[in-house]
Amino acid sequence: MKKIYLMLALAAGLMSSCDMDKEPYNALPDTEGISTPTDFANARVSLYSGLRGCIGGDSFNNAMEIQTDGFNAVTGYSNTLGDMYRYTFATSSGYFSTVYSSYQGMIARANYILDGYKKVDMSNAVVYTPENIAKIKVAVGDAYFTRAYSIFGLSQYFCADYEASTASAANSGVSYRLDYAPSSSAATYPARATLEQTFKQITEDLDSAAKYITAEGEASYGYFSQDAIKALRARVALAMDDYTNAAKYATELIKDGKYTLAEDADELADLWQNDGGNETIMQFACPTKEELPNSSKIYQPYSDGSVPDYIPTQTLMDLYSANDYRKQVWFNKMTLTTNTGATGEVYCFNKIVDHGALWTKLQGYEYARFCIEPKMFRIAEMYLIAAEAYAQAGDLTKGAKYLNDLKGKRIEGYVETSFPTKNALMTEVQNEREREMVGEATRLFDLKRWHKGFKRGVPQQLDLCLLPGATTTGFSLDANSPKLTWPIPKHEIDVNKKLVQNPGY
Repeated sequence: MKKIYLMLALAAGLMSSCDMDKEPYNALPDTEGISTPTDFANARVSLYSGLRGCIGGDSFNNAMEIQTDGFNAVTGYSNTLGDMYRYTFATSSGYFSTVYSSYQGMIARANYILDGYKKVDMSNAVVYTPENIAKIKVAVGDAYFTRAYSIFGLSQYFCADYEASTASAANSGVSYRLDYAPSSSAATYPARATLEQTFKQITEDLDSAAKYITAEGEASYGYFSQDAIKALRARVALAMDDYTNAAKYATELIKDGKYTLAEDADELADLWQNDGGNETIMQFACPTKEELPNSSKIYQPYSDGSVPDYIPTQTLMDLYSANDYRKQVWFNKMTLTTNTGATGEVYCFNKIVDHGALWTKLQGYEYARFCIEPKMFRIAEMYLIAAEAYAQAGDLTKGAKYLNDLKGKRIEGYVETSFPTKNALMTEVQNEREREMVGEATRLFDLKRWHKGFKRGVPQQLDLCLLPGATTTGFSLDANSPKLTWPIPKHEIDVNKKLVQNPGY
């Protein structure tokens, strides 16, 4: 009997394009599909190994950071993400293809489990004991969660902001399958749904996940849980401008008390340098060299005498007060000398350190440099979601409360602030979100959600920066620019003729 054996260590970023219509890579074809408890267990592991590659690194995190306003390229840099920085990217960019195909591949992995569950005959009580059936159902719950997370990810990168008035527009949403049906026939490839249909599917999948996932969750938990479902619901609701539910799910996680904010520089360093603390709602374990996540090595010199690719703008640094623990932990001052001879002492971004816990755990393994255990959800984000949701709903008291609660843990000697207007509160929520979430792949989505353009920040030292001028350090983008939404990768358009490209590409 032939079975499909998924390559469990396969990084999602290495999946081919159009994976929604292909069998999992490096798989043996199987006419019978997934059936035994062991099959489901192995397929479940593949969800985690795949999603681990969908957080962090250049494609998923750094590309959007460099595309927006918080960092300047350094003269003599490696040109990593240079096309994103200069806005010379094309629809054939590898970053777009990696993100698109990785999420589509995860949808295929999820569908593989869900289709198998629908077809499996569990009448053999010797094989399908109550314990084994329970484990299979957990795999099913994880598959629903994975599909919801992946469709939502695609919507954030490749769709415009969700607005109720335009969500039903044709081709505004994501192209996805809800079955596992490998085929080489382009006639079977799905067109783009509307955003309304897309978010309806995300919500339905989260509802289904909640029926099967039994774990409640705890700090730094390595598996999907009821708490992870709530965190994703909060994120999705905020994206839909559903402020009631965004606040509801975010505050439920806050009030539960299991996840607590770091209160000083040492605790904040423990969170990011040692993968410790109590802030993380969902964090992928990476126990071996084969399970290393994506690295983020563009913000620090990689060797003696080299320069980082990018340094924070002075505008970003000015958002932090001197007594902000984040400024102390996430940034370090270094003297840089570029290939032009320019020298200066500037702040570098150090949220993900060179020699962190994974590097130590793997005994100095070179490829574990600038790696951390991927943090899918943090409680700090829930405070920001609650503050924004209440502010947008006009409840200034509750909005200010959650904003002040977060800032009170991040800033030594912080004094609570009241906000007389919605605009005043939202401005500070936006500033605080930029401070807290820097480097975590939210900036581009935030700007789209707020309908804000940007101007790249003022450099810390102009002569250290690449090609000072309008195309780099002075670059700006209007709030209505289509470039705030990534293009559907060229190869996907070429293969699937039903896909409609995003405006402006």
